[in-house]
Amino acid sequence: MTMRRDHHLFGHMQRKQNVLVRLTSTGDDGIRAATEELTRVIEQPHLQLVGLCGTLEPDITDAHLVDTVVSRMIGLMEQVRRDHGVILTELILEEGHDPSPGAGARLLHHDELIAAIDEALDEACARNRFPRPSITLVTGPAVVAHPAEHDRSAVNPRQGEPIS
Repeated sequence: MTMRRDHHLFGHMQRKQNVLVRLTSTGDDGIRAATEELTRVIEQPHLQLVGLCGTLEPDITDAHLVDTVVSRMIGLMEQVRRDHGVILTELILEEGHDPSPGAGARLLHHDELIAAIDEALDEACARNRFPRPSITLVTGPAVVAHPAEHDRSAVNPRQGEPIS
């Protein structure tokens, strides 16, 4: 068996790993920290920055607050495009969770939340002249059951329909 001398080249020929950067806060300090983190990711040769991930606070009761969060995130995405020539195409928003009793009552209903995000995204993208990213809304723990173990009378909490 012969070994080729250029086998080490294959170790360096790896595809870039897609990366999302999480914003810990959409306040000025959070944006400043995220800007530094985004620059570090962009400078890594084997990483490809594709988007941002942020959390909607658990006490969101007003569409205006959603607009503020989405606006700042799209503004940051536009800044990345201006500063580095990279267009971020993914935006993930997670619903914050407040463990205190009755906390869920303060959240916008899912339909209202989705409508507020959609409207805020349209306005922020138009204002920043930024292409609309694909958006993922993470709304809570998924209900997972093994097919043999689930009860046919159970109701899917996301759709209010019986699980079949």
